Amino acid sequence: MSEHTAPLPAYIDMHLHVGRVFIEDAEGITPEMALSYLDLVGIEKAVLLSVENPEETSFFVLTDQVMEVCQAHPTRFIPFCNVDPRIASGDNSRVIYHRIAEYVQRGCKGFGEELSGLPVDDVRLQHIYAACGEFGLPITLHLDAERNLDEVGLPGLERMLQQFPQTVFIGHAMHFWSEISGDITPAEFSAYPNRPVAPGGALPRLFDTYPNLYGDLSAGSGLNALRRDPDFAMPFLERYQDRLCFATDACVVAHFSQMPGMATFLQTALQDGAISTTAYRKIARENAERVLGL
Repeated sequence: MSEHTAPLPAYIDMHLHVGRVFIEDAEGITPEMALSYLDLVGIEKAVLLSVENPEETSFFVLTDQVMEVCQAHPTRFIPFCNVDPRIASGDNSRVIYHRIAEYVQRGCKGFGEELSGLPVDDVRLQHIYAACGEFGLPITLHLDAERNLDEVGLPGLERMLQQFPQTVFIGHAMHFWSEISGDITPAEFSAYPNRPVAPGGALPRLFDTYPNLYGDLSAGSGLNALRRDPDFAMPFLERYQDRLCFATDACVVAHFSQMPGMATFLQTALQDGAISTTAYRKIARENAERVLGL
């Protein structure tokens, strides 16, 4: 059996949501709906991300809610915890540390989705980064024009990569993925640029420099970064095959009845010989297994 005809490995989805996230979804995403989605896509396990920052969604999905679902289905779901960095008053580093320590003791395997409307290098977020490094938790960061704020070139994120080398940062969302290209402007921090990738993007340089940076390929942002320039995307997937993770960011009810575009994109790239089986397997699940300690 050739490498391109061998069965494809089941995915590990590094970014999934349950619960009522947006007001438009009156019923929200049930665990049963999420399980059916995993089976539809061919996902063995999925990370469930909690939402405890007010800037992003219509409702909070608390860590305790996520953990309840994961405890009911431990072979399918992996819990990530969350603490808003603005909790308590004054120096809140002790509160943040002990909240995260408690969640680790209860079985959380990562932190996120971090969605606060603060600069990505805010001192309160640094308390979270430090705790995540100490406890071995990867942290999923959503970067756009309103959340985890940064400048062109991601200098704030780079300072955090330098300052917290033991912390695994998993970048996600529009600003992060637009930095694949060297011609991004601040007006595109929450946009989906569709022109070919220009040389000099921050992401290739940061991936080359910092082994603690990973990329979450979910949602329109990750898919757009690859679709906008396939001639750039395929070598990018091969070069950074150890740092990229399959993910879907399915977060509204409508997402749960359809195949995510990233699954189709990766499978087509493999079948066409545009990426290697080794790269596909790492992106589909092996990088997640390593980062999560599975």
